[in-house]
Amino acid sequence: MSSTDLGQEGVGQTREGISIQAFLTALSTSLVIFGVQSGLFLVLRNKLARIFKPKTYLVPERERTDPPPRSPWGLMLALLRFPDREIIKKCGLDSYFFLRYLQTLLIIFIPIACIVIPILIPLNYVGGRNQDIGNSTGTAPDGSPDGEDFPTGLDTLAWSNIQRRNADRYWAHLILALMVILWVCGVVFAEMRVYIKIRQDWLTTAEHRLRASATTVLVSSIPDKWLNETALRGLFDVFPGGIRNIWLTRDLTHLLEKINKRDLIHKQLEAAETQLIREAKRQQLRNRELEEKEARKFSKSRRPTKEERLQRRISEDVKARMQAQGGQGLSSGDRPVTSGGFRIPGISNGISKLTSGIGKGLGVGENTGHGIVGGARDISRGLEAQLETTNGFVPIVQPQAQSSGAGTQASEHRHLEIPDERDLPQTQPQQESPIPTNETVMGASAARPRHAPNSSIVSQDAMLNKESIELRHLGNTTRKIDNIDEMYDNERARWYEFWKPPTGAFASPVPQGYERSEFPSKRDERPFWAKVKSAIPFLGGDELEPIEYPKAYSDEQKKAQAQESGAEWEKWVKRSKRPTHRVAIFEWTPAWLPGIPGLNKKVDTIYWCREELARLNLEIEIDQNNPERYPLMKSAFIQFNHQVAAHMACQSVVHHIPKHMAPRIVEISPNDVLWDNMAIPWWSGWLRTAGVFAIIVGMILLWTFPVAFSSSLSKIDVLIEQFPWLGFLESNVVVSEAVQSFAGVLPALLLVLLLWLVPIIMNFLAGVKGAKTGAQKTETVQQFYFAFLFVQVFFVVSFSSGLIDIAQQVLQNPASVTDTVAKQIPKAANYFFSYMILQALSVSSGTLLQIGALISWYILAKIMNNTTREKWTANTTLPDVKWGSYFPVYTNFACIGLIYCIVAPLISLFAMITFSLLWVANRYSMIYVNRLNIDTGGVLYPRALNQTFTGLYFMEVLLIGLFFLVRDDQGRVAGGPQAIIMIVATILTATYQILLNKSFGPLFRYLPITFEDEAVLRDEAFQRAQDSRLGYNQDEKGEETFGAEEGSPSHHHRGASESGSVERRSDDGAPSGNKFLATFRPMKDIVDKSVEATNRTVSRAGEQWKNAHKGRNHRRREDLEAQRAIGEALYGGFHDEIEDLTPEERDKLVRRAFMHSALRARRPTVWIPRDDMGVSDDEIRRTKQFSGHIWISNEGTALDSKARVVYGRAPPDFSEMDIITV
Repeated sequence: MSSTDLGQEGVGQTREGISIQAFLTALSTSLVIFGVQSGLFLVLRNKLARIFKPKTYLVPERERTDPPPRSPWGLMLALLRFPDREIIKKCGLDSYFFLRYLQTLLIIFIPIACIVIPILIPLNYVGGRNQDIGNSTGTAPDGSPDGEDFPTGLDTLAWSNIQRRNADRYWAHLILALMVILWVCGVVFAEMRVYIKIRQDWLTTAEHRLRASATTVLVSSIPDKWLNETALRGLFDVFPGGIRNIWLTRDLTHLLEKINKRDLIHKQLEAAETQLIREAKRQQLRNRELEEKEARKFSKSRRPTKEERLQRRISEDVKARMQAQGGQGLSSGDRPVTSGGFRIPGISNGISKLTSGIGKGLGVGENTGHGIVGGARDISRGLEAQLETTNGFVPIVQPQAQSSGAGTQASEHRHLEIPDERDLPQTQPQQESPIPTNETVMGASAARPRHAPNSSIVSQDAMLNKESIELRHLGNTTRKIDNIDEMYDNERARWYEFWKPPTGAFASPVPQGYERSEFPSKRDERPFWAKVKSAIPFLGGDELEPIEYPKAYSDEQKKAQAQESGAEWEKWVKRSKRPTHRVAIFEWTPAWLPGIPGLNKKVDTIYWCREELARLNLEIEIDQNNPERYPLMKSAFIQFNHQVAAHMACQSVVHHIPKHMAPRIVEISPNDVLWDNMAIPWWSGWLRTAGVFAIIVGMILLWTFPVAFSSSLSKIDVLIEQFPWLGFLESNVVVSEAVQSFAGVLPALLLVLLLWLVPIIMNFLAGVKGAKTGAQKTETVQQFYFAFLFVQVFFVVSFSSGLIDIAQQVLQNPASVTDTVAKQIPKAANYFFSYMILQALSVSSGTLLQIGALISWYILAKIMNNTTREKWTANTTLPDVKWGSYFPVYTNFACIGLIYCIVAPLISLFAMITFSLLWVANRYSMIYVNRLNIDTGGVLYPRALNQTFTGLYFMEVLLIGLFFLVRDDQGRVAGGPQAIIMIVATILTATYQILLNKSFGPLFRYLPITFEDEAVLRDEAFQRAQDSRLGYNQDEKGEETFGAEEGSPSHHHRGASESGSVERRSDDGAPSGNKFLATFRPMKDIVDKSVEATNRTVSRAGEQWKNAHKGRNHRRREDLEAQRAIGEALYGGFHDEIEDLTPEERDKLVRRAFMHSALRARRPTVWIPRDDMGVSDDEIRRTKQFSGHIWISNEGTALDSKARVVYGRAPPDFSEMDIITV
């Protein structure tokens, strides 16, 4: 079959006149899938908390939700009653608006189904051309009088079944179509208003205004002469409140490449060390077994019983867990904590909150009456079940002797360390500029002309104190001039220089910190090829001057490592069994290319990784402390003191030349910045956009062929005729019927598989396009992916001929577009019946069951996760949602439902079922499963509403064509008036959408000024409540005032210097004066509520069930204890909300937040398990002897009796700054 044949007929055309039997076959298949997946979900959800409700314990406390009830009906009630405000708070605006979009579609389709179906189906069926809905032969009982296509099956309920003599019935279709249009437009208008209100409320909450993202603006395409801090301060100080911080971005691509390489080598070294230690442990177990066998042979004693072996293994497991205690582990090479850091009170006992004894933690006390053997067996089952459900996590015992004492060598006291100003990457001191400057604003030092490479990358405002901010004037400032003539351009233009203004015009604006005589600035002296390389993507930017780094280790140390002897591992492992790998000869060889013998040399993995990791650690830290080596990019982050100032700056015309200092973006999360795209100029962005657009169009057209191939699989008869070797499919009646039934489901399944790869490609193209943030990439993917889905899922399967043929027909005769659409689209309605019901039943139940997560957790994790860090990462990484590819799928469903809601009214019923089931499934996932790290602020919702209009437009175009095709008994056009009315309705719909977006558009992203005063009042109320919550009383603490004076900058700036603090600590570090944190036990509430919910759903039918009930409750308590242990070990006691920090502490966080990710990268820890043979401790000592630039530790992890890695804490290099949203 040629590719041309594949595109000749869409799969939707083959389903024309689908019979009741075929439809019921597809429906029953979907119901079976739905029943199986839903049943498994209901059975497993209470047993596998890590898969089905991880957000109840495995996230920071601000994101945790109460465990759902155990009964299905209780779960449904909990989902329905879960407050929307809590969804916004715990899941984000994107999650809320996605659920609201599904709810909006239900609001649209439920009235349509209730009104349109009862009216149009009787009109279409009664007195129609075929009244036998079971007739699927295509032959009319009395013959087809008009010689046209005869409606069969479900088509008897659709548009095409009305006879010519009943053409007046189409007026009902017109009236209902107009009602649908008005209803959809009204709902969209209401939703736009609700969206703006919710988003404005969210933006002006006191908690959000505290964050740096609320007051920080990303400015792109900054001209060279404005690319310094003084110039930017002088330009943007016209906005109210002034500027707080400015971060000029630098091109740290070379440093980022080093960091990425270091991460790979770090993981490789961890894996190799873990493999060596585990192999030594396995050899120890084998040797012990052989020795015991020989001893029994010599003494003629019996073999130990199963219970004795079990008891010994449990004893060894207990010892392993004791070895994994933080106070007993070793650590070397960790960077010392600076004195400039601060400790957030109340978090020093995070690990110590775990179970206070191995017996209690594993439920030994419950089994004391069963004897030693019975208790050991129960403990063993508890250990195995715990390791099975927690992927190696075990509660670590905290000895009483250490629980209240000072930290030891590897103290478990975890706290948030934020470097002081002197710990930030600093540059060389600036030389005093010979250029006179005006009064500096907010302490900003005078910058060099053209911003010399050694200018500071961190705002000079970092050195300010509160008093200097309050006393300094924050209004607009200007540069000083000595000669008034400098304000005019007196250069006389030559007669042919028509592009210049007349002589005497005002001179071009001059940034503060410069003189008029400095411009025009020096020309770029770089070679032409260097300019081309810096402009073309993937060719690299400016080359850096090479520097000579000091050695991370000496030649003697390298030689001693290669010839080491007396190591602990040598007692158990042969040198030939040590981990090895091949190293590429050439530097440009890709890391993923396997080593080739003869070309790539074989090296000892541990020795080689030590050398490379030590070298990279040293080079990276030197580069981080000397960022002035790297060139500036043409963008900057500017933080204002007022939120309204940031929104005003984004909406103002900032520069006098088009496309300069644009675009400007507000509400940017520091973790969402794409640093690689910061240096892209506007013209390069345009070229990239054009190139990406061309690629997307090519994808849409070329993807037609594989989609058409999948549709051809539904035509079994045609395939058998063209490929005789498939004849066995119809030789047997049973096989033939099975194949025919399977063909009804296969095209839809293959279509889903073919679409899986598209979002990945589009996400990559969105980055190439020049998106500055992940949110921008998401928006780009949403635009492109919807267009792709609409063409592939709707057009390709709807038209009987290929898209190219359709396009040629339309180009040759544009007026035929309505006729073409009207003839082709209605035939595919029945296909979308099956498609939507399959999606509704299979996708909704699949979303709940999470087959991929189950396979990953119980199969792939056991095979691939061997190191402690891999197990910890797998345990703490929750499912995420890619909104850019998630929204368009459901938007496309909505468009399909709207297109066919009049032509094939039954589609409304299927749309209603689809969105109801998907709403329930996604609501559960958002509340209990998915953790969304990046939130766009809900900006995808108005675009989804606008994309929904696509369905309205195609419905209108379809009806226009169908009305023109309607004929009466004499063959005359009977639907002309209806078509004309529909044309007018189409024009009015387009006008309405344009006016709607013009009116609401500015409010989609930005705040109006009217909200500022009310927001300030809410800030003050929030601060009073915060002071009360934290136990502060200003009357008793007269020497300190928590709050700012009216009119001071700190009073208005909620992002960094507003009042608020955390508890003080006494001299010994213990919290004092804070009763709230002392009694705050969120996990206890979770346990109590879950037990209460469980007790309400337990059956009380008979005394014989009570013992089983007690056993189940006991297991549930064990599960809850294990969940609490994980949550407490990872996040217990940590302040994960920025409002709990003082203004000074927030400032320290903010100053690091918008630094380049390469400058914030920390030295990673080689985290290896501890063992009872001393191999791990010896590896740490030998690594320390080799180089002091490698951080290696075995704190909090060990090997159990089966040489499996277990752990009970987060990695030593885990930073709590990662869980605070700045």
